[in-house]
Amino acid sequence: MQTGFGHPRLIACGLLATLFAASPSSAQTPPNEQEDTGLRSVPLHVLKDEYKFWTSPLRRGSYSAHTFQFLVPFLAISGALLATDRRIAETLPNTSDQTRWSGRVSQAGASYSMAGIAATTYLVGRITGNERAKKTGLLSMEAFGHAHIATFAIKQITNRGRPVDGNGHGGFWRGGNSFPSGHSASAFAVAAVFASEYREHPMVAITSYSAAALIAASRSGARRHWMSDIFVGSSAGFFLGRFIHRRHLPATAAGNTIQRKWVPNIGVAGSGFGVGWHW
Repeated sequence: MQTGFGHPRLIACGLLATLFAASPSSAQTPPNEQEDTGLRSVPLHVLKDEYKFWTSPLRRGSYSAHTFQFLVPFLAISGALLATDRRIAETLPNTSDQTRWSGRVSQAGASYSMAGIAATTYLVGRITGNERAKKTGLLSMEAFGHAHIATFAIKQITNRGRPVDGNGHGGFWRGGNSFPSGHSASAFAVAAVFASEYREHPMVAITSYSAAALIAASRSGARRHWMSDIFVGSSAGFFLGRFIHRRHLPATAAGNTIQRKWVPNIGVAGSGFGVGWHW
C-alpha cells in the first residue's frame, strides 16, 4: 500500500463511484418557482438535500448517460492522482517557509472564512434590500453546509493519513482524516454559487474560482493534503455548489442559466478518443 495503486485505493475509488454515481450533476429536480428564502429555511433545505443526495444512488432514475460522462473522467483522474500522490508531494521543496506561508493562505478556506463570506453577503443583501445578494448568501450557506457534511462523512469512512502523519504514506483506514480536502470543498462550493448566480459577470467567476484554486493548492503546499484529496474535495464542492444554485433558485431569477451542456462530453471517432467540456 506504500507504492502503486494498491487494493485499498481501488476500494476507495469504488466508494467514490458509489457516492457520486448519482451526483448533483445529474439531478433531475427542477428549480422551485416559489422558494422560501428566509434564513430559517437553511437548515431544512440542507436536511432535504442531504437526504436526496445520499439516497440518489438507490434511485434508478438518477442514472443516465450524463452520469457516466461525469464519472469516467472523474474516476480516471482520481485514480491517477491516488497512484502518484507521494511522487507529486516529493516534487515540492517541502521547506518550513513553504509550509508556513501555504498554511496562512489556506486559512482563507477555513470554516470561519467561508461562513463569514456567505453570512456577510446575506446581511449586505438584507440591509440594502438587494434580493440577489441575499439569495446568494443563503445559497452559499447551504452549499457550505453540504460540503462540510459530505467531506466529514467521507473522511470518517476512508480514514486516510495526512502527508505529515506517521510514515507519510497516506494509507487509508489508518485513523486519519485527510481524504477529501474540506477546505477545497468549501471554497469551491461557495465559489460555484457566486459564479453561477452572477454568470453574466465573467470577473465574478474568474475571481471566485481563482481564489478557490489558490486555497486548494495551498493545502498541498502546507502538507495537509495529498493532491487526490484536493481534486476530490474541489470536485465535490464544485458540483454541490452548482446543484444548490440550480435546485433552489427560481427558474425565472437572474443567473439561473445552468444547462446540461456543462457536463463532460466523451466522444470516439475514427482518428481517436476525446473528452471535452462546454461551458
